[in-house]
Amino acid sequence: MYKYRELFELEPDFKPENAEKFRVMPSDDIINETIKSLESKNHQVLLVDNEEVALEEIKKMIPDKSTVMGAGSVTLDEIGFKSYYFSDKHKWDNLHKKIFAETDSGKQIILRKHALACDYFLSSVGAISKQGDLFVADASGTRVGGFTAANNLIVVAGVNKIVESESDGIKRSTLFCYQCESVRARKAYPGVAGSIVQNFAQIKFGNAMGPKRNTTIILIKKILGY
Repeated sequence: MYKYRELFELEPDFKPENAEKFRVMPSDDIINETIKSLESKNHQVLLVDNEEVALEEIKKMIPDKSTVMGAGSVTLDEIGFKSYYFSDKHKWDNLHKKIFAETDSGKQIILRKHALACDYFLSSVGAISKQGDLFVADASGTRVGGFTAANNLIVVAGVNKIVESESDGIKRSTLFCYQCESVRARKAYPGVAGSIVQNFAQIKFGNAMGPKRNTTIILIKKILGY
């Protein structure tokens, strides 16, 4: 995964729309309002100062022997989750390793589908509205699917993902992030025109039916991800 600043090294003429709007630090008042809105919608929220604290919180949340799946995410890379996830420093069941180890493409697809229903699914999002909605998009379904299938969801995001409204949440996740992701896709898959937004979800509430689903949102007081 490429960090935001590296996109401009890959494509010097890259000019994402609304970067001055969607890559800024919100005020403390807006952060606090967003946290209250998220909590009112059945989400647990942790506000932390930096990447190191965010990773330590994740380590504490996930019990040994849990099945764990992480979506592709610049933010997760930046906090050090990916390197820890693929290391031998934990006792989780890393479903991603099993997917990569499978050489049959058909069987790999099945493993990816099953992995979405893991014990703990980790991802970032394209946007979080101050009204408490989460916005997530992808090209393959391996991010969006985990938001509804996993037993527990851990969302990690820099506070720059916070937006003023529902319409801004849609724009940020399906336009701004799409433009950034397209630069990465062109580098990773030579010959493609860019990424696509094949799947999009707006999570308006935590689990409202039956036992309360554990959805934890870790907000980091930094500008991270796309």
